[in-house]
Formats: sequence, C-alpha cells, structure tokens
Amino acid sequence: MPARLPPKDYEAEPHPARPRPTVDEKLAALARHNKACVDFLKTDVAAGLTFAETARTARTSSKRERNRHSARRAYDTVTKLIGRVTLTEFDAKILGRDLARLKSELRGLGESF
Repeated sequence: MPARLPPKDYEAEPHPARPRPTVDEKLAALARHNKACVDFLKTDVAAGLTFAETARTARTSSKRERNRHSARRAYDTVTKLIGRVTLTEFDAKILGRDLARLKSELRGLGESF
C-alpha cells in the first residue's frame, strides 16, 4: 500500500534547532564515559577474582573448568580494554594490583600466559 501524502496546503511547523553542546559539556560527557568504563573494568576484575576463587574451591571438574574459563575471559577483557581509558594514578594502582592477583590465581588454576 503506498504511503499517504499530506495535503498540499499542509505546512509543517518548523522544529526549533537543538543547541549544540558546548566544549565544557562535551568534556564533561567524555569524563563521565571514561569513569563508567573504568568502573566497568574494576567490576570485571572483581568478577574475575570471584570466578577464580570459585574455580579454586570447586568440587567438580566441570564447575572448576567453567569458572576458570570465566575468570580468564574477565582477565582477557580487562587487558584488552585497559588501554582505551584514561586512568588516574589511584585507579591504575588498584587495577594493576588486582590484575596481577587475577593472573596469579589463573596460573594456579593451570592457565598459561
């Protein structure tokens, strides 16, 4: 079915132009985005450490393997994405420490790097 066209005498109301964001607004948006990304990396490392701990204490090989795999995926994700964010000195220290701990846990579970 063809689209209906408005009558010829139809005049659409002009839409007011949306103001463009200022430089400060753009910088604030970038800072919020960066903080959200850093928070994601911290959360992913923490999840990886939890998976590694669960794998280490698992009673069945399937649970151990599944959680080891999830811990490794978290490690790989964080190491892949960490170069795309701007870290404060404090965040770099925390993430570096936790990544090293996760890597050590993964080695203990048989992962090789």
